[in-house]
Amino acid sequence: MPDQEVAALLQRASDAPRNSTERKLLTAAAFAEACLEEAVLVGGAAEELHTGSYRPTDIDLVGYRKTDQVGALAELGFKKDGRHWLFEFDDGETLAVEVPGDTLADFATEAPLLVDLEPGTLAVISINDLMMDRLLQATGREPVTFQEAVRLAVAAYDRIDWVSLEERAERAAEAGLLAGVALPETLSTVRRAAIRALRR
Repeated sequence: MPDQEVAALLQRASDAPRNSTERKLLTAAAFAEACLEEAVLVGGAAEELHTGSYRPTDIDLVGYRKTDQVGALAELGFKKDGRHWLFEFDDGETLAVEVPGDTLADFATEAPLLVDLEPGTLAVISINDLMMDRLLQATGREPVTFQEAVRLAVAAYDRIDWVSLEERAERAAEAGLLAGVALPETLSTVRRAAIRALRR
């Protein structure tokens, strides 16, 4: 995508409402086009898109870094701060973008959802792969990661393919893959907690 179109995405992000999913998506798309190949939106911003519930969260993208990413991002107005790239809007909102890895985790098996931004597109992790990612994080039994998994399960319960996730969790456990061993029990616990929350 030409540089002017990347700049146009950021201008549209500036025009979008403060604290909006639209602003996050447009910023993510501009960042991805400027410095990543095969980029996919993951994490809290992806959850916000899938569930429609606002969350104050960083923008997490996975993808292969292009060679001159630093120069390209600086020209667009992004500033490096540790592992994050920050973009400050005229209304005072600052969004932080992080690239935690090159690809989706091994447990991701579905094609990402493509969001049409007219012009441009942004690939977003599927709801089932996002749920699997949350479950993997929850295998450590930390209260925060467990609650994140339950929150996603509650927000998207009817759209999650629980049978498929159970099959994937069993395969991971049989293969003896690190956190995969705990996946079936974690999945069961999270799902029960989500059902209890939905019945309240």
